[in-house]
Amino acid sequence: PELRRATKTIPRFIVTPMVAKHRFFQFFPSGYVPDQKLVVFASDDAFLLGCLSSRLHLVWALELGSLLEDRPTYSHSTCFLKFPFPLVANQQCDEIRKLAEELDAHRKRAQTKHGLTLTSLYNVLEKLRTNESLDADEKLIHELGLVSVLKHLHDDLDAAVFAAYRWPAT
Repeated sequence: PELRRATKTIPRFIVTPMVAKHRFFQFFPSGYVPDQKLVVFASDDAFLLGCLSSRLHLVWALELGSLLEDRPTYSHSTCFLKFPFPLVANQQCDEIRKLAEELDAHRKRAQTKHGLTLTSLYNVLEKLRTNESLDADEKLIHELGLVSVLKHLHDDLDAAVFAAYRWPAT
């Protein structure tokens, strides 16, 4: 009941799968009723989405979360509540918000227009990051899902979040 009350007054909220090979966060419209396998954040703020989607938070979540067999598990109490969010100026907040909105919109376009899954997009992204060669199916996903754009958006978001902590992007 608390979750439904909290998400009823906002147009969207953030979710992530509790257990997943790739950790990603996305907006869901508030009309959706998430099941118990999703971790829900009752916020429609793209700044939060951006911070959660940053490599910094993903590494944090891998370290503090647990494993279900070989898949990382996201724990709200250890991964989210203990995460030291940056204290930022409005301009930095706006930049992170803008990039998070672009990231969310880009992935939703790939899903809607081409029926691609987030897992397939992130499988290809992982291969791009490690310079592995792509097979024919992965090349198609790369082309249709514009995975190089996805990589660029994540890199820009990471740089913006690192800047919010006053750290170098490297």
